[in-house]
Amino acid sequence: MLFMHRKRKEMEMQQDSHEDLSCMSCYGNHSSCGCDRCGTRGCPGPVGPTGPTGPRGCPGVPGPMDPQGPQGEPGIQGYTGATGPAGVTGPTGAMGATGPAGVTGPTGAMGATGPAGVTGPTGAMGATGPAGATGATGPAGVTGPTGATGATGPTGATGPAGEAGATGRPEQ
Repeated sequence: MLFMHRKRKEMEMQQDSHEDLSCMSCYGNHSSCGCDRCGTRGCPGPVGPTGPTGPRGCPGVPGPMDPQGPQGEPGIQGYTGATGPAGVTGPTGAMGATGPAGVTGPTGAMGATGPAGVTGPTGAMGATGPAGATGATGPAGVTGPTGATGATGPTGATGPAGEAGATGRPEQ
C-alpha cells in the first residue's frame, strides 16, 4: 500500500513538474525528495526565503540512439602554409670508396670530314747549298752480246758517167 501511495505521488509530481520545479522526485529508485502532496493543489502562499539546495536527482534512463545522419560534404581545401626557414646543414660525410670502372661503351660513328683549311703563304726560298763532292767512277760494266747483223739496204742509183780522159801519146 505504501508502494502504491508513492507511485501515485510520483505521477502527480510528473504532471505538476512544469508548474513547480522545486518538487521533483527520483523516479528511478521510488523515493521522494520531500514533497508531501496528497490531493489537489491549493493556492500558492507567500514566497519565503530560499532554502538550501537539495541533493542532486538520479539521472534518467538514456533514450534510444537516433540513426546516423548522411555524411556531410567535404570542406574546401585549406591554404598551404608558409614554408618554414631552412634548417642548418649538417656536416659533410666521409668520402666513399671509388667504385669499379664501368664497361667501355661502343665507339661512336665517325664524324663528317671538316672543310680544308686556307693555304698559307709560300715561304721564302732558302739559300742554295754547296755542291756535293764528285763520287768515284764505278767499274766498267760487262760487254753485252753482239747484236744481229742488220738487213742490206737497197742499192743506190747509178751516178752520171764521168768525162772522157785526155788522149795519150803513143809509146815508143
